[in-house]
Amino acid sequence: MMRKFLALLAAVAVFSLVGMQGAAAHKIKPSIKSLMKTPLAGIAGKEANVVLFKVGPGWKIDKHFHPGHVFVYMLQGSIKIEVEGAPARVIGAGDLLYEVPDRNMVASNISSTKGARFLVFQVGDIGKPLTVKVK
Repeated sequence: MMRKFLALLAAVAVFSLVGMQGAAAHKIKPSIKSLMKTPLAGIAGKEANVVLFKVGPGWKIDKHFHPGHVFVYMLQGSIKIEVEGAPARVIGAGDLLYEVPDRNMVASNISSTKGARFLVFQVGDIGKPLTVKVK
């Protein structure tokens, strides 16, 4: 009887530890690295931004919009993108997505155990932010 109790106690401890590690992984801040930001020659007032994102398991970003045209290229993992007025879309490694400017959206890593990496290329007005949070 004591052996069964100890085995049960050990199993609960292991599952609790795994659950705590999973919860901690969701709180990992994304790594956002600007690779290039440059004015576009011949297009007054416009610039291009190229940004590399690395996000952890369970990552999600609250409702926001992008003031410029955005292209997302998935390098690793899969993310779900939900744009108001359009069906939700999951993109995986090798997929490319175009996001229309000024449309409210949310995005999330569909994996609760693996991170994701994606490259964002945005063309927009010089000095405007890449992302604007919707309240």
